[in-house]
Formats: sequence, C-alpha cells, structure tokens
Amino acid sequence: MAGTPPDGGGDRPWESYHTAYTNAKAGMEGVDKEKVQKVIYEMSKGSKYFENEQRKEAITKQKIDHLRAQCAKLTDNDISHFQKVAEHKILELEASRDLSKIWLHTDMDAFYATVEILENPSLKGKPLAVGSMSMIATASYEARKFGVRAAMPGFIGCKLCPELVFVRPNFERYTYYSELTRKVFQRYDPNFVATSLDEAYLNITKVCFDRGITGEEVATELRGAIHQETGLTCSAGVAPNRMIAKVCSDINKPNGQFILPNDQEAVTTFVSTLPIRKVLLFLVVKNGPCF
Repeated sequence: MAGTPPDGGGDRPWESYHTAYTNAKAGMEGVDKEKVQKVIYEMSKGSKYFENEQRKEAITKQKIDHLRAQCAKLTDNDISHFQKVAEHKILELEASRDLSKIWLHTDMDAFYATVEILENPSLKGKPLAVGSMSMIATASYEARKFGVRAAMPGFIGCKLCPELVFVRPNFERYTYYSELTRKVFQRYDPNFVATSLDEAYLNITKVCFDRGITGEEVATELRGAIHQETGLTCSAGVAPNRMIAKVCSDINKPNGQFILPNDQEAVTTFVSTLPIRKVLLFLVVKNGPCF
C-alpha cells in the first residue's frame, strides 16, 4: 500500500526507507543523516517516487534473502576452498599491478555553484542550489551543511534549508569555464580524459619524467594555474592508476590534494582502509576503464 514503509512501519519508519541519499559528499561531514532521511521520507511518502523506492527495496530484499540462503548451504570445506581460490587470485593480481604510471584526477569544487558565485559575487556565503524545485544539479558548500546535495528535489532542499537560494543552470557558462580548465590540462597531458565538465584524468608520467618533478608538484602547479586563469578551485588526487587517483581527489576537498606514492605496500594499505561503498562507487561504467 502506498505510504507504507517496506518493513511495515514502526516508530521510526524512515530508517527502513533506503533512498539514494548519502552524506559522503565533500562539505557534508557533520550532517545529521537520520534527520535528513526523516525529512526525505515525510515529504516523499505517498508519491510515485516513494512507491518506486518500495518496489526497489522489495527486490533488493529478495536478492539479499537469496544470497543468505546460498551462504547457509556452504560447508566448512566449501568456505576453505573458496578462500584459497580468492587468496590465489589476490596474489596473481598483486603480481600484475602496474606501478610505473602516475595518474592525476582533478575535480572542480562545487563547479556549477562556484561558477555562479564567480559571476555574481552577491551569492558568496549564501546556501546556493543550482537547479529548480524539481531537482538540484549541485549545491554550494554552505548549502551542503544542511544536507542539501545534488540529485535531491529542490522542495526537499528548501525544507532542509529554508534560506536556500536557487539559480537556474546555465550550461553555456559552465562549458566556457570548463574549456578554460581543459586548456590547462593539455599542458600536462594532451590526451587527458574528461569524464564531465568538471572532472578529468591526466596521465602525468611523462611530464614528471621530462621535468624531473613529482606528482605532488604537478598537482600543486596545475591547481594553481586553474585558479589563476579561471578564479575557480579544484581538488586533485595522484596515484598509480585512475581509479585510486579518483578516490584520492575526494580526500582533501575542497581546494586540496592527496598523493599516494607508487609503492605497493602504500597502495595495498590505502585500498584496504576504504569502505566497500567507496570502492564500488568508482567501478561504475560511466568512469570507463579503471586502469
């Protein structure tokens, strides 16, 4: 029945309402996730979106139950066998790990919102959302403190932050600034890969070798050039492969950088500390090959 949470209710039904909301975005570290989840639940129940979330939740529960049933059938011998298979595969993969390249991933900080503030300084310091009441494309760091974020309906954003200021997207403007950043990227890697207007991967192996500088120095220099030529800030991650470089670029956002040495022990230690959610997030198809 529409409006009924998947587990049938209770005193805290929003806890079982698993929407796509996450407070993992930069600038949202101190957000009360339960409070935001409750607002999303209360403002969504009874809607088609809510009913669709219920259907997805039911399918997910079926998959989980099926996997649990399969696990329950495993014997100790089965578990021991699969552990050995996994350990052998890990050794194979580690032996083939390529630590010869230096990749840099750059991510503009709250790009759309920052461009709007740059064009209209009166917006500086205000909680800003680029989008509409239907959907928010991005939010400034001031707005993120309230739990407002991209891919959230604007009316929910207003509930979380009554002072929220809306600006309509201007993609012609964002494309202009994106082109300025790409001119900087070309100096370091003519074959850089742009995955969106505000993100790109650069193979900086050659420039590091040719100039006798480190990945950290390239990241600092590149970020400084972008700020000088556009007025915008970006964050960067440097690592031996694309996937890890992307993870690294998120660590010291906004306007920061994180460098992971091209050292096997450093890489394996770093990866072992990552939440599973973080690893899966960067394996999505839209990012293309990871290595």
